[in-house]
Amino acid sequence: MTTIYPPQPTRADPQPLQSDVPLMSWGCLMLVLLLTSPATLAAKADRNQPIDVSANEKITDYKNGTSIYTGLVVINQGSLHATGDKATLFVKNGQLVRAELEGKPATFQELDEKNQLVKGSASHASYLALEQKIILTGDAQLNRQGDKLAAQRITYNMKDEIVQAGGPDNGGRVHVIIQPRSETKNTPQATTSAEPTPAPDTSAEPKTPQP
Repeated sequence: MTTIYPPQPTRADPQPLQSDVPLMSWGCLMLVLLLTSPATLAAKADRNQPIDVSANEKITDYKNGTSIYTGLVVINQGSLHATGDKATLFVKNGQLVRAELEGKPATFQELDEKNQLVKGSASHASYLALEQKIILTGDAQLNRQGDKLAAQRITYNMKDEIVQAGGPDNGGRVHVIIQPRSETKNTPQATTSAEPTPAPDTSAEPKTPQP
């Protein structure tokens, strides 16, 4: 089992962290994060969690930051849970950048930006962590809020909530099952029918003497 922890800042190293992203881009990113609601940050928080991987065999190329796992692969990171026969992880600075899974099928599930559980399966799954995008190919299926989508190729942008399925390039036909959404309506309660008014009791009234 392998556990990859995200990098932690250290006081002993005064040098700035190297990054491929310009400082201005990081500033813009921080502004976007500050303006984002907590529910929107649900899926992004997974990237700050350790990556826990278990498999029968592992081959790691530390120079290129890739690890290949084979045999009953299980990946967990926050709400992300993925399984497959083979997985190739691309890690940079202790963070998962991309994961390629193969299986019969490969499966995954994760909370999206609205804290909704999304499940998917396919022969091949590409998980782009930084882009919050999932690409499923080969008998692909996607489930969200009870709705089911099936095609040979499905692309799901979890950040923007955009799903693209099928297409001319071996995308195959698309099959969709949409569950009805229950709506809570303020239905007025039925008025109970008024009970019949009982006849007045005249037994206690004084009787007028007959002449």
